[in-house]
Amino acid sequence: HLLFAIKRWKCLTILIFAFVTDISRGDSWSGRICCHLPHSESCRRACITATSTFDLNKGCRQSDEIAFFSCLDHQKDGEICCNNARSQDCKDACTDIFRSELYPTKFQKQKVKEFCEINSPKVTDCVKEIVKVTPVENIHEYIHCCDKSNNIKCREACKEVLSTKNTLQETFDGLQQGECGLPLPQEYFWQCFLKPDIGPVSTSVELSRIDRVGMDSAKWHCCQRANSTQCSRLCSKTFTKFWATSWDDFHYKCLTQVTEESLRTCIDEVDEPCELGCDGLSFCTNFNNRPTELFRSCTSQADEAARNDVTLWQSQNNITLGPGLTLPLKSISKCSPNVWKAVACTLQMKPCSRHSHANQICRDVCLDILTQCVDWTRLSLTYSAETICESLSPDDPNISCIKLQNYLKPSSYSYPRITGQISSPCKGNPCEPNEICLINKNCIHGTNCQPYFCQPGCKLGEVSQYMVPDGTYVRIPIPNNPKGCLKICKCNKNKIEECQPLPCVTLTSCLLGSTQQLHGSTFHIDCNKCSCYAGEQICSKKQCESSSLIGRNTAYTTLPCNCPPHYVPVCGRNGVTYPSACLAKCADLKDSDIERYPCQNPCKPNTCPVGQKCVPNPQVCLSLMHKPCKQYECINGSSNCYNFPKDPVCDIDNKQYDNSCLLAHHNARLAYRGACLNRCKYKGQVCGFNGKTYVSECAAFADKVAVDYEGPCLAIGLITQVKAQQCSSIKCPQLQNPNCLGITPPGACCPICGGALRILYSRKQIDRALYVLQNQTTAPLNLDSILQALERQIQLAQCTVRGFVTVELDIFIVVQSTERYPSELQLEACIREAEKISSLVNMQSPRIASELSLSSLTAASVVHTQFSAGTSNYVGFVSYHGLCVFLAVLFNHRYLQFHVFDL
Repeated sequence: HLLFAIKRWKCLTILIFAFVTDISRGDSWSGRICCHLPHSESCRRACITATSTFDLNKGCRQSDEIAFFSCLDHQKDGEICCNNARSQDCKDACTDIFRSELYPTKFQKQKVKEFCEINSPKVTDCVKEIVKVTPVENIHEYIHCCDKSNNIKCREACKEVLSTKNTLQETFDGLQQGECGLPLPQEYFWQCFLKPDIGPVSTSVELSRIDRVGMDSAKWHCCQRANSTQCSRLCSKTFTKFWATSWDDFHYKCLTQVTEESLRTCIDEVDEPCELGCDGLSFCTNFNNRPTELFRSCTSQADEAARNDVTLWQSQNNITLGPGLTLPLKSISKCSPNVWKAVACTLQMKPCSRHSHANQICRDVCLDILTQCVDWTRLSLTYSAETICESLSPDDPNISCIKLQNYLKPSSYSYPRITGQISSPCKGNPCEPNEICLINKNCIHGTNCQPYFCQPGCKLGEVSQYMVPDGTYVRIPIPNNPKGCLKICKCNKNKIEECQPLPCVTLTSCLLGSTQQLHGSTFHIDCNKCSCYAGEQICSKKQCESSSLIGRNTAYTTLPCNCPPHYVPVCGRNGVTYPSACLAKCADLKDSDIERYPCQNPCKPNTCPVGQKCVPNPQVCLSLMHKPCKQYECINGSSNCYNFPKDPVCDIDNKQYDNSCLLAHHNARLAYRGACLNRCKYKGQVCGFNGKTYVSECAAFADKVAVDYEGPCLAIGLITQVKAQQCSSIKCPQLQNPNCLGITPPGACCPICGGALRILYSRKQIDRALYVLQNQTTAPLNLDSILQALERQIQLAQCTVRGFVTVELDIFIVVQSTERYPSELQLEACIREAEKISSLVNMQSPRIASELSLSSLTAASVVHTQFSAGTSNYVGFVSYHGLCVFLAVLFNHRYLQFHVFDL
């Protein structure tokens, strides 16, 4: 026993020595002071033994430890700052400020000034830059700020400190020791006590605007699409501050290279997005009458430019393809004039491929034209059709490209009647330069109404053409930041302001077993589609059927977590009505997050104080960190409603009020938020395809929800990939067109027509934004804000976006016709608009990445289909549910009369 005890003691001594050695190795690491901040034990342990942030990779997850990594960034900035010191005294004074968790004292600041101001001015400047906040005056009068903290201990400590401490330093130290954290300007609690140290007021409006928004913040989001480090650096430099000096270099070295097609396409999406339809051209007439094809620049100016190009080529007998490359041409008579006309028009109209939005001419077309039409006898032997086409066209046959043959003859498309056509009221931007055009989807064709309205907006940069409407939150790059960090800003009366920095996130890969999935990539785990975003693995939550079972798998229900198809609706704290508690828990809700009845009127029981009236304000929150996900607002009975901003609401009698205050004062009952709609029924309950009962069809449409069937919700449908009825007890409405493309939404009973998408979204992205915007506003991070922002990407008056959060933890989107009886053209156009949205999400277009509400969307899949339960040639019924559908076809479509489990 003694020998065993000695060996055990020696072993323990060795372990302790090794642990102490590990700890001592990192004594000089600046991040050691942050080691008490991680929430997880593994991260705290990793921090204690770390010598750099690299050692934290295995134990710490940045998206889960926001405060910890913010502290590390602060320490790293301090380390860089203090390394500029030219004397040890200066370095010690500088380090003393950053190594302390507390707010810098007057003595600490004085030491930096004394030891650094003369010999190390860089240290003085960067300390001022990093610690650039000043406490408000008379801080003891700010006791109301204590309630802004989410931490109970901080709130209690705050009230005690402000009541008992006398000096400013004692107050700040007491707040930090009371678990209120570091006094950082991005923290909502500390913003109440701190004011920006703005220094002298700038006399240059232009400079301040460029510093605030950059030259083109929308295009800056494309820079990560660059293939080369050089182009990524040039791109960032060009679109942040140095447009005038960097644009030519960036354009020549990057945008003219075929290897940077992804970067070029992304930048084109900002100023010239791919939009449906081309008409009204007098020269490029073969491009007319193409309502469901995508073009970047179908305008009269582009038409005239194509005419001038052909005239120039004919007169000079050559064509210039870029700096230093002019190709001599054969006589026009020896090479079809129609070909060169098609080339010129293609270059100017810029038709887009359907899925990737690329507008390169295909390699075989390029080789054919250059081989036939270029006079190679007048050109150096170093050039050939193959070498030139390498720089103009993609060599991969799987990459989308433009076929010139499509434009060698007129379109054969025949237009339907006038009511069956499509229109783009905002095409060409009929509004003022500082306004954005929004389509009026409530306008009925042939009536006296304005098909669009103009709203004040903000351009995302000094040279940017991309605008967002007033009230929109956007993501803007922080200038002079090599890490590519972002800030959240708000468009307010034509100005980008109220900016707050987001926690910096490294775009790392995702570890999947022994393999790595790159940031931005999509992949599958079993039957679930996944995407990787900054180390976060985002997957849908489908229930996969086991392929190992032979014969009938009676246990497979098609629903997530294999929940039974019982309809016992419950209301989640996030504002979602779930068909059952099983499905709510499968969506990661806890018992305390679930109310055992469907989401209905949040004002029952009355939750407002005496003297105030409760008005419902339902929303769907996309993160469980969204606390509280408030579903109502309280209106003071003595308020002057005419002082409230105009935000129309509609009551159950289809009467419109300018704001909810007027509705409350008239004792009216809210039907829905927004202006009263006139293209729907405002009486009679309906069940939305999200499983929620609405007071009317109009109320569902106002919530951007399609109607599943008439009457209250009574059942949950099994999940299918075809267009088929899924509930035997429900009478489904007739499809607008039995042969339309569409699908049965997940969990719904009835099929619908329209372009359908399933979109994955990052909850971590939403959590980071909530961390920054805490308690100020959460509206830009709910489902409605996503649907509203996607609606703005639709340029056709006859199509609209509807959607909901599915039980499979993704977002289902459908682009449907606004017409009750749409034409085939209108149905097809809505399909194309849905495909366009899918492309924008998958490309991470600046139109997606710039807007806060859309920036969490990571991957989209098109899911509409022509196949239905009655399509006998459909292949792919691999599940038990699919087998039932197939058998139903054989038995004269009886599937439409019975439930799958009745088999």
